[in-house]
Amino acid sequence: MGVSDGKQVVSESPRSGNASADQHEDDFLLTRQADPMQGATIPPSSLPADPQFRRDPFSYLPSIYGALLLILLTLGGVYLLVRLQFLLILLFLSVLVACGIAGPVRRLERRGLGRAPAILIVYALIGAMVVGIGWYALPRLVGQAGAVAEDLPNQVVQAQQVRERLLAMRGDYPILGQLDTRLLTLAESVGASATRTLLGLPKTVAKAIFSVTSILTFAFLLLLTWRDLRATLFSLVHLRHRETTEAVLTEIGERLGAYLRAKVIMMVIIGAWVYVTLAVLGSPYAVLAAIFAGMMEVLPRIGPWIGRAAIVLAALPLGWKAVAIAVAAHVVIENIKGYGLSPLIEGSQVDIHPLTAFIAVIAGGLLLGWVGALIAVPAAAVVQVVVEDVLIPWRRRRVVAAEGALDTPPEGKEHA
Repeated sequence: MGVSDGKQVVSESPRSGNASADQHEDDFLLTRQADPMQGATIPPSSLPADPQFRRDPFSYLPSIYGALLLILLTLGGVYLLVRLQFLLILLFLSVLVACGIAGPVRRLERRGLGRAPAILIVYALIGAMVVGIGWYALPRLVGQAGAVAEDLPNQVVQAQQVRERLLAMRGDYPILGQLDTRLLTLAESVGASATRTLLGLPKTVAKAIFSVTSILTFAFLLLLTWRDLRATLFSLVHLRHRETTEAVLTEIGERLGAYLRAKVIMMVIIGAWVYVTLAVLGSPYAVLAAIFAGMMEVLPRIGPWIGRAAIVLAALPLGWKAVAIAVAAHVVIENIKGYGLSPLIEGSQVDIHPLTAFIAVIAGGLLLGWVGALIAVPAAAVVQVVVEDVLIPWRRRRVVAAEGALDTPPEGKEHA
């Protein structure tokens, strides 16, 4: 019995000795792991003792696949936005029209009319005004366009005569040869562009009719179902944020409506002023230039300059004196608009910084062409409302909270 016990002790002692030696070696190696920055050893007690602290490399795969899926969804969303660009522009213009006529619709509703009849009455009034303006201006516009077309052969003959004179002088001035080549290239490009425009005119007219019809339909449905849409939107917003959400939506609607109404009034005033000026001077293209100059008022900052170029072209056949009078008259009405009409009509509801508007127009033109320049300012107004009423107050609250946390002393120092 004693022998067997002794053997057992002897037989187990090597295993226990090896185990203790291995444990001692592991502890030694752990204590020799040093901090590369300070050279201090890490005690074994500070290292995880659980063998499961080393994660399986494959456990990161769900996170990696989730990140890749998020990137793919983001790229897909951007692709859809690009492909649906035309629809998004129509929807934004529909919101702009709905905000513009919301005020008259509410006034008619206060008189006892339903929402749908009120919207239809406003549409009928707008259509009647457009038809009246077209009834007056369209025959004159067609007549002036026909006059331009009839005078085109004479313009071609005059251009040919100028070219012959340049060719006759080429012996004395060799540089005129290069000028003649460039003029021919320019004439070919202008002719090709005019041909493409004429060939694509039916498609352009059909697209314009479809766009206007879609915008009016979307605006009608938006106004008709706005109460239900508003209730659905508020049901998705937390109770403490509903007041801010309602204030932001109201301010956006007021700014967009004021912008649209002010632009329409300004277009009519500027167009009428240009027409009267050119008609008094005797320009045969008064209606054409007036319509173009009035439409260019939609583009802030750069629109009046483009309209002024059309005024110069319309008054140019009458001589430089007429051109100077027409340009001076346009400058006068633009200054009256800037210092008197705009503050009176627009008020403080369309409060957009000039630099913001200028950058927005350039960016919109570069991204979406003339349509982008058209919707740039109202889009900038929406962004400005969100920044002023949501982002800036949120950031200020965060800053105040952080400053309060810094000013509050720790509990130990406060008791001391």
